[in-house]
Amino acid sequence: MFRSNSAFRRLARYVRPYNLWVFITVIASLCLAAIDIILGKAIEQMVEGTFSSTQNMIYLVVGMTLIGMPCKFVMRYASARFSVSALRDLRGDLVHKFCDLPVSKVERKFTGDLVSRLTNNTAMLQNFFIEQFANLFYLPLVFTASLTLLLMTSWKLILASLALMPVGMIITTLMSRRIEKYSEQLQEKMAHLNAVGQDAIGGIPIVKAFNMQAVLLKKYMVIMEEVVRRGLGLEKRYASITPVGVMMLATPIILVIAYGGYLIQQGELNVGGIVLFLYLISFILQPVSMLPTIITQMKEAGGAAKHLFEVLDWPDERQGGEITSLSDDREDEGLRFEDDAERKANQASQASKSEPDGAEGDDDAAVVRLDHLTFGYDEGNTVLKDISFQVGQGETVAIVGGSGGGKSTIFKLLCGFNELGEHAGTVQLFGKNLTDWNLTSLRSHISIVSQEPSLFPATIAENIGYGRLEATREEIVEAAKAAHAHDFIVQLPEGYETLLSERGGGLSGGQKQRISIARALLKNAPLLLLDEPTSALDSQSEAQVQIAMSAAMHNRTVLVIAHRLSTVRQANRIIVLDQGSIVESGTHEELLGRDGEYRKLYLQNFEEEPHTMENGNSMPEERSEKRDLQAGVL
Repeated sequence: MFRSNSAFRRLARYVRPYNLWVFITVIASLCLAAIDIILGKAIEQMVEGTFSSTQNMIYLVVGMTLIGMPCKFVMRYASARFSVSALRDLRGDLVHKFCDLPVSKVERKFTGDLVSRLTNNTAMLQNFFIEQFANLFYLPLVFTASLTLLLMTSWKLILASLALMPVGMIITTLMSRRIEKYSEQLQEKMAHLNAVGQDAIGGIPIVKAFNMQAVLLKKYMVIMEEVVRRGLGLEKRYASITPVGVMMLATPIILVIAYGGYLIQQGELNVGGIVLFLYLISFILQPVSMLPTIITQMKEAGGAAKHLFEVLDWPDERQGGEITSLSDDREDEGLRFEDDAERKANQASQASKSEPDGAEGDDDAAVVRLDHLTFGYDEGNTVLKDISFQVGQGETVAIVGGSGGGKSTIFKLLCGFNELGEHAGTVQLFGKNLTDWNLTSLRSHISIVSQEPSLFPATIAENIGYGRLEATREEIVEAAKAAHAHDFIVQLPEGYETLLSERGGGLSGGQKQRISIARALLKNAPLLLLDEPTSALDSQSEAQVQIAMSAAMHNRTVLVIAHRLSTVRQANRIIVLDQGSIVESGTHEELLGRDGEYRKLYLQNFEEEPHTMENGNSMPEERSEKRDLQAGVL
């Protein structure tokens, strides 16, 4: 119960701004209680013949009804008004909290679990506020007033009729003690069930392609059985409390009739007093009979509130950091895309600046620098081991290696998605330690394109515009053209206003990727992180996007996870990771000349998809190099 009280105290902070509506709810409930008591006393006087007249009684009943009906409406509306508003604020804080959580925390949770907390738990609280909150004021008041009036009428009869009430309350309290725990467990299982269902629906193409329906159905049904079991356990406790409520409701009425008749015979009570008892006893029994329901719903709501505030208590992502912007000499020049001739000239210029031995350049010019970086997601499970390298301004560096080698982990660390340990080495971006950066500001200087494009249920223009919210429509279109997405977009029925479904359903993988690339180009950040953005594209689309990416790389620092030869060839330097350690570093030609890990990866794993000329034939130099590699010459 202490935990529930704590949760309700925290919940009260969300209700406090709407105290006016709480006050209106309380006043309306008090008016209703007063009306019930006045009518009860009037009925007694009428039976005894002491009421002024039948006509006045009719006026009183009509008047009380005309007052009572608006009071009921106001009580219901006011309780709904403050509860909906308070829970809207709570939902807002939850969504804000989701955005502030570290990526590592979100990745370890089921999406369905978080959504369930946001929807099911808040709905349960809202239902409690609307259905029971007014009763917390109305029922005690009407109970107290009725009890006082009946004690004044016949204290013997009221004590006899309510003799069993303390026993029923004790039984109810004992029986409802574990309801909060069962409610929490049920909510957790419901969240897990929602997560499995959501993942199954979201991955339906894979589910069908691999004939996983039976497996997922079995998994879903196992969890469903647990939900049913716990739900029935909760209902069993509800059901066991119900007979107690019925007993507490029926027994006093029987005692009033039996003992009241005896008191009339003894001359200690008149007929009007019996009628008053039979009318007002319901206002005593109603709170008592509803007590089990109110207690159990409060326990249930307390469990839901605790489940919600558990999320709000999770630690936030690091919010501090004194560095909020780049120095003037590193600021971006603005959004622009080169034509093909300018692109070739810049590529030649960059190539002439590149050190033949793959040197990493001056420290002062390093945009990304990792010094003796060691990192693991879990204690004892090291993913990166003593990683040291740097990426100079305007340089393109490719990271290659086998699956699980730590390539994506480096990207996560650069974006601040995971926190470094105390003795994990250092990460510097734009010449400043990652720990000194304000993460929000840092990410404004980084564009990232993932292997799996992330699109949202919004229009295509909005999805691209998320790269820079203040961008004009012309800039959005220009970015789409640079990513070679404009042509297919304008062919859609609604063009840029085409509303995408969840995860960009209805578009091909290549189309979705080009939209995400356009978003990255629109952001125009000085550091590009590319998790092989062309992996989902066909050869023709890849060639178009490579041209666009080459233009975007001008005056940009690019770190790319590479799986294809076309991407590797454009890099000034290649870093080879093997089981979390750097084993080689150099240019494409240098690494092929060594009998090392890169050559092995190249021969075994790299997909070389030759660029084609207009006649559809492979370029001669690529065909020649491929033959030489396969023959083991290089």
